[in-house]
Amino acid sequence: MTRPTRLPSRLVDRSAGELLGKPALVEFSHAIEQFALAAAPGEPLIVIAMFQKLSYFARALSVYEAIAGRGAVTLVGMAEDVPPPLPPGIHHALVPASDSLAREWSVTVLGPHGGATLVAVDLETLDPVARTIEEGRQFRGQWSFRREDAFREVLRLRSQLRLTPAVLGQIDDVLRAVHDRPEPAHQDWWGVPARFLADRMEAAVRARTAAEVALGAVAEDRGERDPRTGLYTEKFLDRWTAGLGAGTLPIGLALLRVFGMAEVRADYGLRAELAALHGVSGCVQDLLTSVDRVVRIGREDFLAVLPSWPPEKVMWFCQEVCERVARLEDAYPFIALPGVAAATVTRSRPLPIQQLVEQVELGGRESEPISLLTD
Repeated sequence: MTRPTRLPSRLVDRSAGELLGKPALVEFSHAIEQFALAAAPGEPLIVIAMFQKLSYFARALSVYEAIAGRGAVTLVGMAEDVPPPLPPGIHHALVPASDSLAREWSVTVLGPHGGATLVAVDLETLDPVARTIEEGRQFRGQWSFRREDAFREVLRLRSQLRLTPAVLGQIDDVLRAVHDRPEPAHQDWWGVPARFLADRMEAAVRARTAAEVALGAVAEDRGERDPRTGLYTEKFLDRWTAGLGAGTLPIGLALLRVFGMAEVRADYGLRAELAALHGVSGCVQDLLTSVDRVVRIGREDFLAVLPSWPPEKVMWFCQEVCERVARLEDAYPFIALPGVAAATVTRSRPLPIQQLVEQVELGGRESEPISLLTD
């Protein structure tokens, strides 16, 4: 198969497309997978899907096993170091974590009688009202049920993925079968109801998210917020970080320990303790964006969870919050409460919170105000 010298730009411009949350992206992917399963068994067919990580593909394994079982050339790509065990008929393509394809979530189906494709790029940003970090991940993508667009996507991935000669040969056999058959008529007509259904689906996903947020506000009354400070609790953190995929969204973590906070009530009374707690809470909350959260994880520890923050900005956050906490002794209850912070930016899962706690404990009260934990 001759490779093109220039790929058409219709589905290659990664700055174009619409903003897609993960729930909508999942539904689009399922629709295109069903498109593949609707093809006649044995018909020449290519199905290529980029899953980012093996853990995401594991949830769809049975569907792709069924697709491969119907005779389709089935290829899954992911950013992993070791080839995963896969059922017969499913081929893999590994990409380095540094490759732009590692940020891509795509599903493309191509056969002589039609094609469909979805291509979305991980923006590494979050929807601030999502119930969990994983559900709140945002992508920019495009989709199409035109065969010519699916053909372009197969050519693009064929040229960028490292594939064995055997897999390349199977792909090229289907490409030739597609090339020999005229483009299906009336695809623009088919796209009208597809767009209508897609818009309805996105509206339904938004409505479901809003309902979940409303229910979540009720759940906060059952232990997800500290009643004395209004800060989130570890119960909230467990729910908010559930299902996070390793190697995807970078998350900044800053653990602030305020020495002496645990003794304020015994030494100065409840009113002084509440004033000190609200002072520390304000120092942290004033520096957060709408997608960040601060969690009280101990009597003296406050954890800021900062999705998508770069290391230099996390270090700035730590420096600023330590300086603000140090100035609290100038306000009621006029108590010196020295603070130290340990920080990291990580793509590891589970989040290395315990390592931050150990870092703070190892340094103690006399340590440098800020330490950076490498991922």
